[in-house]
Amino acid sequence: MSKILVANRGEISIRVMRACRELGIPSVAVYYDADEGALFTKYADEAFHIGAAPASESYLNIRKIIQAAKDSGADAIHPGYGFLAENPNFAYACEKEGIKFIGPSSKVLELMGNKVAARREMQKAGVPTLAGSDGHVSDIGAAQKIVAEIGFPVIIKPSGG
Repeated sequence: MSKILVANRGEISIRVMRACRELGIPSVAVYYDADEGALFTKYADEAFHIGAAPASESYLNIRKIIQAAKDSGADAIHPGYGFLAENPNFAYACEKEGIKFIGPSSKVLELMGNKVAARREMQKAGVPTLAGSDGHVSDIGAAQKIVAEIGFPVIIKPSGG
């Protein structure tokens, strides 16, 4: 990696940029109107404006972030935390454009976004998992039956996200 664009803002981006600096790799910040002149934009070696608020027009806009990477010559993107860090479409867009996504592949992100599929995959790989359902639980009766089998405490999670 010769240059890393940090697709985040604030303290999170400064931490990533500091690691880049320690590795001798130039960093690129992206920012929206309200962040112009913010510390993280000054800490980076370069900064690119990617739009206005709301975040959907800037920090969540995959097309604009990919374009900023291309314009800056960044060959890698670090997503930071939140925003697009767990978005398989963002990782896929990076892969498609030949930009290294610093994080899991789009395939892994997609799999981990579905808790039922992720649990099954972990079990197939021999990773120990806690007692629980073997799939989606769609009604209270099914949930009560599982609780009766495994006991308390119980964590209820949505399968997506």
